[in-house]
Amino acid sequence: TIVLSSNTYNVDLGLVESIKFDLELTKGVSLIQVSNSRGTENYTFDNTDLAKVEIPGKQMNGSVVAITYTFKVKNTGAVAGYAKKIVDYIPSDLSFSSTLNPEWYQDTDGNLYNTSLENRIINPGEEVELSLVLTKTMTDENTGLVNNTAEIYEASNDQGIQDTDSTPGNKGAEEDDFGTADVIITVKTGGVVVYTGIVLGVLAIFAIGAYIIKKKVLTKI
Repeated sequence: TIVLSSNTYNVDLGLVESIKFDLELTKGVSLIQVSNSRGTENYTFDNTDLAKVEIPGKQMNGSVVAITYTFKVKNTGAVAGYAKKIVDYIPSDLSFSSTLNPEWYQDTDGNLYNTSLENRIINPGEEVELSLVLTKTMTDENTGLVNNTAEIYEASNDQGIQDTDSTPGNKGAEEDDFGTADVIITVKTGGVVVYTGIVLGVLAIFAIGAYIIKKKVLTKI
């Protein structure tokens, strides 16, 4: 017990600054391109984690949907560090092309990896971006939800401090180094509604015409 009645300068309390290392990853959709016999249509999004596109039923089979995912790695801690490797857990219904993604490679485990940031220091408060393009060839049977997840697979810093709230590469969906994005691909129904309205309108015209003919012409006879 140290009793202080005045300033004392010869006591070391052992106080050190608490520093935190924390890299965060978010993932979203920035662009979807739908290509078929009618051409290519672009749908842009503000890096949303839920995107939706509609394809006319007659064009669904054979349409190629290219989804551009944007990854944002942000240093939310107080220690500069590196996102040595990013992994994308590509779902089975999406396809990967190294031609479209020269900074990514597919390993024997089937996952996609990116090491382009391994020597890029990320300072506290700084954010860097990566992109990945995956495709899906549509049929009449494979519409619906496409879920894709990603994670910081390896992270480090010069002080050897572990990430304060995440474990790289553990598929911990509740951790902030894990990102997910959903895309919904459905059949466009607007054209059916318009077509139905036209048919009903034509039938109504015929019905009115028949009524008038019956009322004015047949009655006179």
